[in-house]
Amino acid sequence: MHSTSRQHETSVTRTISGSEALAYGALEAGVEMVTSYPGSPATDTVEAIQRLGGKSVAVRWTINEKSAADAALGYSLAGGRSLLCVKAPGLNVALDSLMVANLAPGDGAFVILAGDDPGGWASQNEEDTRPIIQGLEIPMLEPTSVESARQVMRQAFALSAEMCIPVVVRITRALTQGKAELPPTERIEQHNKVSEFHRQPDRWTVLPIHVVDLHRRLQSKMTSIQKQFEESALNTTAGHAKHGVLAAGYASQKIKKILLDAGSPPLCVMELATLTPLPEESLANFLQGLESVLVIEELFPFIELQVQALAQRRGLKLPVYGRLNGHFPGAGELFEDMLVKALARYFPGWQWSQYPPVDRSMPSRASLCDGCPYIPAFDRLLKVLERNGGRDHYVITGETGCLVRAQLPPWEILDMKYSMGSSIGIATGLAQAGIPQKLIALSGDSAFLHNGLGELIDAVQAGVDLLLVLLDNNKTAMTGGQPHPATRNDRKNSKPIDLATLVQAAGVEHIAVVDPEDKQSTQQAYEEGLKRTGVSVVIIDRPCPVYTD
Repeated sequence: MHSTSRQHETSVTRTISGSEALAYGALEAGVEMVTSYPGSPATDTVEAIQRLGGKSVAVRWTINEKSAADAALGYSLAGGRSLLCVKAPGLNVALDSLMVANLAPGDGAFVILAGDDPGGWASQNEEDTRPIIQGLEIPMLEPTSVESARQVMRQAFALSAEMCIPVVVRITRALTQGKAELPPTERIEQHNKVSEFHRQPDRWTVLPIHVVDLHRRLQSKMTSIQKQFEESALNTTAGHAKHGVLAAGYASQKIKKILLDAGSPPLCVMELATLTPLPEESLANFLQGLESVLVIEELFPFIELQVQALAQRRGLKLPVYGRLNGHFPGAGELFEDMLVKALARYFPGWQWSQYPPVDRSMPSRASLCDGCPYIPAFDRLLKVLERNGGRDHYVITGETGCLVRAQLPPWEILDMKYSMGSSIGIATGLAQAGIPQKLIALSGDSAFLHNGLGELIDAVQAGVDLLLVLLDNNKTAMTGGQPHPATRNDRKNSKPIDLATLVQAAGVEHIAVVDPEDKQSTQQAYEEGLKRTGVSVVIIDRPCPVYTD
C-alpha cells in the first residue's frame, strides 16, 4: 500500500506511560484496526489507542484471543494495518492461527503486542512468551525503555509491511507502568484504503502440498531480517571494559538506574531490543575481548542460552552468567535489590547502592467491591451447601476473573482454579473419574463466552452430573469493565447475546436465572440444581456496580 506521512499539529512534551508510548507508536505507524481480549498488561495499550485514536481506529474486544488473531490477520490480508494485543496466556490461545499466519501473511501489516507478566501480578502463570515466539519463526522486538517504545512499534509495522511477515512486540508489566517525557505524536502514516480484494488462491490457501515451500520462504525472510537487525539503531552499546552486561528488553532500563546510582562502574553495557532473530555478529563483536558477561532478562534464560551457544560457536571462552548459575532467582520479577545482589556477586569490590525489597500487593488478593453481586451469590451458595451435607461433600472449580476472590475469607470456596474458561471442563473430568462428591463449576460471563461454552457442550454430551453457576455481571470486570458479546447497553451495532438462550442451545434442560439479591429465589435455584441429574445451570444476573453504564 502507498503511504505518506504528516506532522502532528503539536509537539508539546508531557509525561506519558509505557502503554501510551506504545499506543502513540501504533497510531504514528497508521494502525487501522486493533483486536484484543482483555488481559493485563496489554489492555492498557488497547484502551490508550481507543482514547487517543478516536474514530480513526477500529477497536474490537473479541470473544477470545484466537478470534482476535483471525480478525487481525484478515484485516492485514486485505492490505490494512492491524494490531493484535494479548497477554501471555492469551498468546497460547491465538497460536493455532498464528502458526499458519507466519507462512501466508498478507500485504498489509500485522503486529502482535505480547504482554508478559513477570511475577504473575495479574496472571495464572509466569509465562515467558519469547521461546514460543521463536518457535513461530517471526521477528520479535522488545522496547528497552518507555522512550523507545513508540519507535519499536513504528519499526514493527514498517518491518511487517516491508517483509510481509507478522512481527511481535514483546512487553512486560514494568514497561507499561514506566513513565517518560515525550511529545504526544511525531508523525502519522497515511495509507490508501483497499477498495477491492484481488484473488490469489494459491497464496493464502495453506495446504500440506505448500507447507515446505512456504516454510523455506519464511526462513529466507528471517535471514534477511537478521541482516537488518545487525545494523539496528534499537540496539546500543556503551562503555569500554573487560566485563560486560547484556540487558535484554526493558530489563536494560532497570539496570541503567542502578549503574547510574553506583557512579557508573567500569562495565561495557549492551541494550538488546531485537530479540528474534538475534543479531549474532553484533553480539559477537560485543563479546569479543570481554573476560565475562552478565545477561539480564525476564524471565526464562532465553538470551542467556543463545549467548552461551554463540560464544561456543565463535570460540569465545568467556563465562556467561545469569539465571542458569544462580546470579538471579529462577522465578519472579527482577527488582532493584535482586539486581544489586547479582551485580555485587558479578563485580565485587564496587560500592553498590542498596534498595529495599518490593512489597508484593497482588490485585487478585483485594476484596470484592462494595455491592458486588458475587458476594450474595457466594454467601447463598455456601449456606445451601451447609444445609445439604456440608462443604466437604462438594468439589468446586473456578477460573480467571473476579471470582478468584472467592478464595479470600470469608468464603475460601474454590478447590481448584486454572485457566480462562476451564472450570467446566475440569469439573467434567472429575465427574467422569467417578469421585463421590457433587461437582460445582463457577464461571464468569466473559470467561464462559471465551472458552466455557464448548466445555459446557462437552459436559452435556458426557452426561455428567454438574451444577454450573454462571456469574453474569455484564462486563469483563476484572480487567477494567470492557464489554463482551453478552454485555447489555453497550452494543452499538449488534444485539447482545442472551446467555440463557446460549446455555439452552448447548443442551442444558434445567436453567434458572436469578438476581442474587433475591435470597429465596437464589437459594431455591441452587437447591434444585444440586438435586438434579445431568447438567444444571444457575445464572446469577446482576450488573457490576463499578462498571454500570
